[in-house]
Amino acid sequence: MTHFLHEFFYPRTVAVIGATDKPTKPGRAIMENLAGFTGEVFPVNPKHTELFGRRCYPSITDIPGTVDLAVIALPVIAVEAAFAEIVMKKIQRLIMITSGFAEAGEEGKRLQERLRQAAIKYGIRIIGPNSLGVFNTKNGFTSFFVSPERIMKPQPGNLSIISQSGAIAVIMMEAMARNGIGIAKAINYGNRVDVDEADALDYLTEDDQTSAVVMYIESVGDGRKFLQTAKKFASRKPLIVWKAGKQEMGASAVASHTATLAGRYALYEAAIRQSGAVEAYSFEHALDAAKVVSLLHHTCVGNRLLIVTNGGGMAVAAADAAAREGFVMPPVPEGVREVLRRSFPAFFVLNNPIDITGSGSDDDYYRALTEALPHYDAAVVIVLTGTTTVTEKSAEIIARACKELRKPVATCMLQGMRYAEDVEKSVQKLGIPAFPSPERAVRALAVLRRSGCTLK
Repeated sequence: MTHFLHEFFYPRTVAVIGATDKPTKPGRAIMENLAGFTGEVFPVNPKHTELFGRRCYPSITDIPGTVDLAVIALPVIAVEAAFAEIVMKKIQRLIMITSGFAEAGEEGKRLQERLRQAAIKYGIRIIGPNSLGVFNTKNGFTSFFVSPERIMKPQPGNLSIISQSGAIAVIMMEAMARNGIGIAKAINYGNRVDVDEADALDYLTEDDQTSAVVMYIESVGDGRKFLQTAKKFASRKPLIVWKAGKQEMGASAVASHTATLAGRYALYEAAIRQSGAVEAYSFEHALDAAKVVSLLHHTCVGNRLLIVTNGGGMAVAAADAAAREGFVMPPVPEGVREVLRRSFPAFFVLNNPIDITGSGSDDDYYRALTEALPHYDAAVVIVLTGTTTVTEKSAEIIARACKELRKPVATCMLQGMRYAEDVEKSVQKLGIPAFPSPERAVRALAVLRRSGCTLK
């Protein structure tokens, strides 16, 4: 049986109520973003006969044939009249961009409740209000009203985003795009008058394009429903959950943002842990976690960590982080040391961390990894690119070792100004995540160990 959210992501015909050519209006950005949509788009605005090369209709009831999905991008005072026309047109799926509902005070709460009751009465499923709706790289459909000229869109990928905040959804997507990480789908449900975080997670559990989810929540609509759905998802795919509103001031901000109560953080913390999901503790942590579950395809089955570096100080920082994240760092086995001693200079340090010093080359990294990594569960590789003995080929060599040994590896590229950035981009294109500090690399690998699964 097809999930009810499928038609939100894969409509054949879409009506944009409030479409316009005014640069400052959401209706324009939505129309511009739908330029690559494979389905049919019907702009609705009585002030226009044509918009963006498409016939514009005065009312949604004037559109011929069936409309699978409507997007309302109107001022709040015009929403109820538009909803009445949606009922007349017998449209069953609605995305509400409009704000000014429960988050805006008592009158807004009453309006939102009237909308909820009417949706139930007529069998209309709603995302929103106060939301961006959905984003789907598979068919180019999106109701996001962000300017295509100002926001970098991600390429198709296997990571999906669920966010209670529209701003967080867009910022995450752009951050992923800047890191070369592709996106499958994204959904921002806003005030969740109907569709909530558990519905979105339930849909993505069976979605073939989604191999992992990163989720931002301020609260949940139904705790039991969320826990059951999160358990189901996390048993199959990695799930990263960033819960905001942990402290009193943050909880107060939640109430004014989406008109919900943040709830006691301890309960959320326990539920996330019980579900098998991995909790992210900040925006940065969520992005790093998303990167590692998106790129790495090998399970971290234990807690034995290897560190290979050409700079001892950064390795010490990584070792401290490893202890905090529950890793252990057994010494390199004596048999492996014997093999490496035959190839390496006497001043290379062959403990754990393995330090090939500033004299180490690309091939030395490969030799250290291929000999030692089979005895560990994961590795952090630190490359100081300011040394003249390391080249851009180090990215290819590290990626080759990771794939040959089928072990998860995270990297940290430092020094060398733009050279380090180029090597970092190269290694990520080869499917190995790179991070700006050894601590973040270690913490990201810990996500794989805690989730117990990786992308398939």
